[in-house]
Amino acid sequence: MGHLQSGQHIQKRCTNCFHDKMEIIKVSERDFNEKVVYMLWIQCPECGTNDSELVPENLSFS
Repeated sequence: MGHLQSGQHIQKRCTNCFHDKMEIIKVSERDFNEKVVYMLWIQCPECGTNDSELVPENLSFS
């Protein structure tokens, strides 16, 4: 999953200030029995709120 990397902005609304873009601060791979998913650690550039998102291997963000 080379298209998601640290520093990249994704379209996701902040739960604290409702800003519509979040910045990826870390991407880690999780291997389950038959699927690989990625844990995105994200942060709002406006208020600094941290959040996480679990995404499947074949999902792409805009």
